[in-house]
Amino acid sequence: MYIDEIMPNRLNNDFELRDAGYSNYEDTVNLARHRWYYYKEGFSPFLVDKAIEKVCTNENDIVIDPFNGSGTTTLAASAKGFKSVGIEVNPFTSFLSDAKQKNTGADSIDYWSERVLSSTNKTATSDLIGFSTFSKTKGAEKWLFNNSVLNAFEAGWQATDKIDSYHTKRLLRLSLIIGAMDNCNATRDGKCLRYRLSWKEKKYNKESFQNSVEEIIKVIKQDVENQPLSVKADIINGDARKILKERELEKFKLCVTSPPYLNTFDYTDIYRPELFLGKFVETNQQLYNIRLTTVRSHIQAQWESPTFNDFGMLYQQAMCHLQANPDKLMDKNILKMVQAYFEDMLSILRLLKSKAAKDAELWLVVSNSAYANRELPVDLILGDIGTQAGWFLKEIGVLRHIQRRKTKHSPDVLDLRESVIIFQANKK
Repeated sequence: MYIDEIMPNRLNNDFELRDAGYSNYEDTVNLARHRWYYYKEGFSPFLVDKAIEKVCTNENDIVIDPFNGSGTTTLAASAKGFKSVGIEVNPFTSFLSDAKQKNTGADSIDYWSERVLSSTNKTATSDLIGFSTFSKTKGAEKWLFNNSVLNAFEAGWQATDKIDSYHTKRLLRLSLIIGAMDNCNATRDGKCLRYRLSWKEKKYNKESFQNSVEEIIKVIKQDVENQPLSVKADIINGDARKILKERELEKFKLCVTSPPYLNTFDYTDIYRPELFLGKFVETNQQLYNIRLTTVRSHIQAQWESPTFNDFGMLYQQAMCHLQANPDKLMDKNILKMVQAYFEDMLSILRLLKSKAAKDAELWLVVSNSAYANRELPVDLILGDIGTQAGWFLKEIGVLRHIQRRKTKHSPDVLDLRESVIIFQANKK
């Protein structure tokens, strides 16, 4: 007996939102403000809308997301007129979610965008030329950016220093980053950056960069004009565990969030180009320091070892299987990572409970994982952990099953369940 056979009533396979696109980000490509930057790891803003409709009954209700990513939850809440708080450890995605909240005048965008674009024709030398894999170096077979793109970006960035409107400055700096990434020789693919097909032949340059920046500025201007926000979110850059513990926050009515999946992905590395382009980090050590403050869902850092492991029967079953099959694990540190992940999630769920209104709900979007050729029921284990943290489990609704590539260590696990775990602060 394993996973779904134990207490099957906890899992709703007929969940009303199943297979309706609520757990993926694809629909944002046509949505104002959301469409500025494609964030593959995000969920649909329609999930936030649905949760708000079900939970928030008062205009003063507060929405929170401790893993705010690109700001889907906070932007959806603002669009519906609700105050919200977004906490995000990655300084680039925190900047991105904050920029999506900005209003500014069309005249300001026109005036400053003309000057910023004009400045990209001037001579400037990027600090990233010759640094790591950012530019072509002697003997290198691959590099992220051609020199003309990096230098044009730097000239434009320096020009934004003169912008007197804080909101306009944020929006144009985001435009420059987007333009640079559109002209990057590699693109995000899963847990890494992969070089585009025929990237050398594309020969990205100053002109292609300028065209990309001009195009995204048009989109941003249109969205800011047509969909101004009357309610602004409070975006906080930092470790959710520290922020929730140390800051005085108003009690929230609804939390809609998706923590890092337990999949060994290092999301700071995936967004490494943006972090350096936007000068959020200047050295690899600074990047590593951010990695140490993230939830321990990856094996790319020497973080503190976990000490707690009492997470319920399903967790114990899963760990026994992993311990019995070390030869089927791609890395010996996966056992420690799994324990550390659930230890972090217990801490966060407890902290969220302390900040919740008496009638609050928590919607947690998660995906199961595959290790040692078996599906690890992350959603069910977190259901157990949430009750340990003081929450009452309402249901675990299946959102979809994700097809996965056949791998050496888990060849028989061909899809993974993605669910939303719904907790209540009080039993109803």
